[in-house]
Amino acid sequence: MSDRSDGSTDRLVCLDLFAGLGGFSAAFEESDRWDVVTVELEDEFDPDIQADIMDLRPRDLPAADLVLASPPCTYFSTAGNHHAWNFETHQPVTEDAREAVALVFHTLGLIRALAPEYWFLENPQGRLRWFLDRPAGEVTYCQYGRPYMKRTDLWGDHPPMTYRSCSRGRSCHEANVEYDGTSATRVLGDTPAERAKVPYELSGAIREAVEAAIDVPTTEQSELTEVATFAE
Repeated sequence: MSDRSDGSTDRLVCLDLFAGLGGFSAAFEESDRWDVVTVELEDEFDPDIQADIMDLRPRDLPAADLVLASPPCTYFSTAGNHHAWNFETHQPVTEDAREAVALVFHTLGLIRALAPEYWFLENPQGRLRWFLDRPAGEVTYCQYGRPYMKRTDLWGDHPPMTYRSCSRGRSCHEANVEYDGTSATRVLGDTPAERAKVPYELSGAIREAVEAAIDVPTTEQSELTEVATFAE
């Protein structure tokens, strides 16, 4: 990424992979500092690049200052698809689950080849931890304006930022919502895309952190910062 601390007016580029409804990049879309390029398989979301991520190579994508990625959580969520896994070896036993793992690693390969200054890969806390290192941050959506908790992991190279989270039983989210989503159907959304949408407040927090790091360059990456148990 070029150094824009000198007041350069060049627009920054945010690449949103698996964009869906655009929640992850929503705050960037609203900023005149950013150009957002969305990549999505389904044409109903009107992406800038309509493609299966597995079919893409680095040359198919623009250079980006920031990459956001939300690979499907279907086989990584603890809410279901237990038949797809060997729980002793933590390995997939169905073709669909194997393809889900391959998709994540292909996505990581694209990100590494693009070499953005910062990148975030999000997924609900679950089986993806079997395959990736400890996430850079952990958040709960109730701390970003949603009525449900939804523990979510954030991997990547992050600017210094705070990861807001709480614990079960607190008043910031509906008491009947479990982190695995089993009792959250009525508040998560009516469609898979709505249920997967990243909260706008989380998108905004990431944008603020990235812009702060760009405006005041630092060589350090963010260390895991967890807010202690949320006080009622």
